[in-house]
Amino acid sequence: MKRHFAPCALAAFLILILFAAGSAPVCEASAIGETAIKNAVKKHIEDNATWPKDRIRVEFLGPVPEVVIPAGAANLQVRSRAGEHYIGRTSFAVRFCKGDTFVREETIRVRIEVLTDVVASTHGIPRDHIIGPDDVTVTSKWMDTATTGVLTDAGEVVGKKAAVRLNAGTEITRQMLRSVPVVKKGEVVRIVLESGPMMISTVGLCQEDGGRGDLVRVQNLSSKKIIFARVMAQSLVKVEF
Repeated sequence: MKRHFAPCALAAFLILILFAAGSAPVCEASAIGETAIKNAVKKHIEDNATWPKDRIRVEFLGPVPEVVIPAGAANLQVRSRAGEHYIGRTSFAVRFCKGDTFVREETIRVRIEVLTDVVASTHGIPRDHIIGPDDVTVTSKWMDTATTGVLTDAGEVVGKKAAVRLNAGTEITRQMLRSVPVVKKGEVVRIVLESGPMMISTVGLCQEDGGRGDLVRVQNLSSKKIIFARVMAQSLVKVEF
C-alpha cells in the first residue's frame, strides 16, 4: 500500500532535513576600494619624498581598481622602484595580501608635482649687469621635473653678474651668472689660515680672477708654492682644511 504525504507535511519534512543537515558555510570577502588605495599611495609618497608634505600634489593617471580579497581581512603594501625621485610621471606596485599570503598586485600610475621656489628676473636685465635685490623675485610654481641648476634663493643671485641677457620673468640658473671679481690676477692678497684658536697670515700673489666664495690659485710669496684659497673679501683669501 502506497503512502501519500499531504503538501504541508512534505514541506515541513524538507525544512526539517535542511536544518538537520546545517547551512553551508559562506565565504566572506574583503574589498579594498579606490579611496583606500589612493590614500595608501599618497602616504607612501609623502613618507618617502624629500619634499614637505604640503608641497606635494599627486594626480592618479588612469582608473584605480577595487580589489576583492576572499575569505578574511586583507592588507596592502606600496612599493616604489629603485632610485625613485618622487617627482614627475612614475608608477608604484601595490601588493594585496591576506595576512602574510600574497594574493595579487596592481600597478598604479601617478604624476607627482612639487611646489618649488624659483628665482626669476623682475624685468629685462642686460648682459654684464650686476644683479641687485630689485632685479629678482622668488616665486613658487608646481613642477613635475627635478630642477637642474634653477636657483631657489635670491641670495645666490644678488651680487652676481648676468652672463647673458635676461628677459622679464626668466627663471635664473647658475649657468646664467658669473661671479663679480673681488680679486684679480696679479693682485697681492693676504692669505689667512685658521686652525682652532691659531691664525697664520701671509702674503700671496693671485694667479686668477675670483669672485666672493670662489676657489682660486694663489702663490705664497714666502715659499713660492701655489696653493688654493677661498676668496673672502677684497684682497683677502682663506686656506681651508
